[in-house]
Amino acid sequence: MISIEELQQVNLAGRVEIAQKVGHLIAKRHDYPDYEAALELARLLVEDLAISVREALSKELRHCSFLPRDIMCKIATDIEQVSTPFLIASKALDEKALEALIREGSDGTHSAIAQRNELPEMVAFALCSLAGVRALERLADNDTAAMSERSFNTAIDRFPEERTLMEKLAARADLPVSLVERLISKVSSSYGEYLTAKFSLASDYSSYLISMANRQVFTKALDSAPTTEIENYLRQLKAVGGITSDILLNYLQNANLRLFIAAVAVLIDASPAALHNRLVEGEEASKVLARVLESAGFSRAVIRVLLIAYERHQ
Repeated sequence: MISIEELQQVNLAGRVEIAQKVGHLIAKRHDYPDYEAALELARLLVEDLAISVREALSKELRHCSFLPRDIMCKIATDIEQVSTPFLIASKALDEKALEALIREGSDGTHSAIAQRNELPEMVAFALCSLAGVRALERLADNDTAAMSERSFNTAIDRFPEERTLMEKLAARADLPVSLVERLISKVSSSYGEYLTAKFSLASDYSSYLISMANRQVFTKALDSAPTTEIENYLRQLKAVGGITSDILLNYLQNANLRLFIAAVAVLIDASPAALHNRLVEGEEASKVLARVLESAGFSRAVIRVLLIAYERHQ
């Protein structure tokens, strides 16, 4: 193993190679004969003035399941080029360490942590409570992150005006259906004020645009929900006379055949799965759908419109 004195005399390319080897040895196993010596070299390498040396070490050490706290903290709080690979994938960073980094870290730190695989709920909640929009958008895109109802609520409360974030949250499969309308109401209020102020729109026209946008967000969120939640929602909608031709056409216009078929099935008290098989896998789907819609009480004119939209997106 090279000594610290010798390391100081090595050129840049050589130090990068040493950083890679030292990181590999530390990540390999604790019982390596020169493990302690490798840690001492790592402590020197994390202070190296050359970014490429620290970056090489960081990429190797992200595979370690354990690291001394001083080395781990030094890499995790380095510049983004060095810290990001480590923050995204390091096995040594536990929930406590991640929460501490979120409390003290920058937007870059937050964004890197938000991309971690299988991110725990406590860490996701900490991000929703403290991180900026950029990091929360990364979190919303991370399908493996465990987001609870409190995380969604916190993100919605903090950034109701950030429409891109709201849409990303709406697209998550784990968004509780109970929160969808709350999410949309948050978007509506701020977005309506934005439209009216920026474009000098009449209030009724801005409300119309909001209604269209909200339907798209709501439909996208509902389409991502579990089948049982979709059916429960549609049954509640049916109970108040809410499954109208307008709603069915909206599902089709947004290419949500799953929602459309489920809504029609609930409307006629049929099994969504059975109706899906008849329409998607069976023959003469349009004729079957026409008969089903007729049995639901829709007029011939409405049925023709729905059939055209269905055939277009089938």
